[in-house]
Amino acid sequence: MIAHTIADVDYRVEDLAEAAGVGVDTVRYYQGRKLLPAPRREGRVAWYGDHHLKRLREIRDLAQRGFTLAQIRELADAEGDRLLADLAKADAVDPTLDRTELARRADVPELIVDIAVGAGLLPAEGERGDERFAPDSIEMLAAARDLVSGGAPLGELTQLAMRHVANIESVIDDAIELFKTHSDESGGSRDELVATMHRLVPVASSLVGRHFERTLRSRALARLGDALDRRRVITVARRVEHAPDPIATWESSSADSRALWMRPDEGLSIVASGAAVTIEPQGDGRFTAVSAARVALADRVVAHGPSGSPRPVLVGGLSFATGPAPRPPDWGGFGDSRWVLPEITWIADPSGAWVILAEIIEDDADEADAAAALRARAEQLIARPVPPISEPPPVDVGDAASDDLAYRDLVARAVEHIADGGLSKVVLARTHHERPVSMATVLPRLRRRYPTCAVFAFGAGDRTFFGASPEKLVALHGNRVDTVALAGTVPRGTDDVEDAALAAEMLGWSKTRSEHGFVVDDITQRLATLGLVGATPEVPEVLKLARVQHLRTPISAKVERGADNTDNTDDIDVLRIASVLHPTPAVGGTPTEDALVWIREHESFDRGWYAAPVGWCDLDGNGELRVALRSALAGPDGVDLFAGAGIVADSVPDDELGETGMKLRALLDVMDR
Repeated sequence: MIAHTIADVDYRVEDLAEAAGVGVDTVRYYQGRKLLPAPRREGRVAWYGDHHLKRLREIRDLAQRGFTLAQIRELADAEGDRLLADLAKADAVDPTLDRTELARRADVPELIVDIAVGAGLLPAEGERGDERFAPDSIEMLAAARDLVSGGAPLGELTQLAMRHVANIESVIDDAIELFKTHSDESGGSRDELVATMHRLVPVASSLVGRHFERTLRSRALARLGDALDRRRVITVARRVEHAPDPIATWESSSADSRALWMRPDEGLSIVASGAAVTIEPQGDGRFTAVSAARVALADRVVAHGPSGSPRPVLVGGLSFATGPAPRPPDWGGFGDSRWVLPEITWIADPSGAWVILAEIIEDDADEADAAAALRARAEQLIARPVPPISEPPPVDVGDAASDDLAYRDLVARAVEHIADGGLSKVVLARTHHERPVSMATVLPRLRRRYPTCAVFAFGAGDRTFFGASPEKLVALHGNRVDTVALAGTVPRGTDDVEDAALAAEMLGWSKTRSEHGFVVDDITQRLATLGLVGATPEVPEVLKLARVQHLRTPISAKVERGADNTDNTDDIDVLRIASVLHPTPAVGGTPTEDALVWIREHESFDRGWYAAPVGWCDLDGNGELRVALRSALAGPDGVDLFAGAGIVADSVPDDELGETGMKLRALLDVMDR
């Protein structure tokens, strides 16, 4: 191999084959099949360049994923046609996924695979008996398995799916003709048609999917009837003259399930103890399942209380991602999602304080007697208030925890991956382990130190997930939706002058503004899939916290809901809005799916509920969810703290390590004795 120019490297055929990991005969075979451009010749010597090496690697990758050589040649001839390449990539089969392996990984009998293939429900490539399938076939079969195990007859389910196939093909043909007609009438070129389809296909697919989801959800809830748990849930609300200390009330609870939510700057607190009803859907559909369960639960609740009393609330959260996670820490009791209608809920805001009690009663139970018993219990609780918790000593301000060399190396690998074109951004997190702490000390310090954040604590058995989140994922109150883009971090200054200078530097730094722009654009595009378009300031503001400053852009929108926000099963609620926002680029990356794969493959721990939605939702669908940042998981063996940073092309590993160190101090400062 010899250097030919500064910009390129020339290879003899033997060197090219070695660099690509193929045989010389393979190179010549691909060239003969017109899969590889002809080399440059100098006399009798053929010289290949870097573009040949890149093409060989692409061919090998496509072949390993199940493409035929004819398909690869079609892709090779379609330079610039990104639509074809994207669709082909998305539809590529897994060469290891035959019928037996597909049945094993989907956990279904192989007979089910045979039925699905024979009915044309699962596309496959290859000769009969030796077919290969795309990876999403696993999810399709697993969904069918869950439907059958839930009571759907297999024969009727197959007929339903076949009717769907017949109808959807007609819809797809109509959609393609629509795009083509639009392009012809506007006089657009083929490239413009491709660009239009790139832009409109995801939007159209999202609209169809959302419509199907809303219609199915609405009609299914209306028809399930007796199949659901129809036992009544009785709630009683009682006004409280003097609101108890929320942290002391939370600390006094001995229930396995308890929750604390505080917005000190708004005077809001919610304290939950016990679980009258628990909602715990698992898997990727957990957001929609929780939302549907909220609607079903609201239909079962019989609320007793004076006019103006608050609606009962659900408290809980969802995991950052789903799937098997054998890595530490132990998130037992939290799961993919966990939402609770508490037995006892204390709610306080500037308008007043309330206690709400809830209980499930059997069909033959007397509702009046149950309500009377709950009122009596409420009176007892109000008569014996919990003493306020004593304020702990001031916090200790320590140095940033920046000694994690493994994290620095991980950031360096991510920067290389981004430079290779694999991602635009990926958010990488790390953990820090500390000895056990007292929540009675930590929570009051968080409340005092972070008044503009949401201070939270969710207990499941002997474990507590707690923190102080500055990032609102979404809030829904009536017809108003509020969210925020939060990305970009610098430390606080030692005085006002240095503080302002650091903020100005952050506003003017291209890396930070680029990272923040990813988040703003992504959030507005996701809201648009729900038909929500709102105001977004052009210039971000600066959010100042105890140790750090962030770039912050508030985003708001209006949403159409039912007149009284009740009994509207297809209405948007705070959980369904969260389903399209999570995970934002601020906690995942861009493109989202590629970033999540990279995180799953390279982070050494299970994020659990870290960087995921936590908060509350009332039975009308109003509520607030925060991204669980500045958070930690406490258990008998100690505390695992979490912090992350957004990695882009010009990230410096030592700087990102320092940033996560500052973020860890948000909790370390309130934990140090």
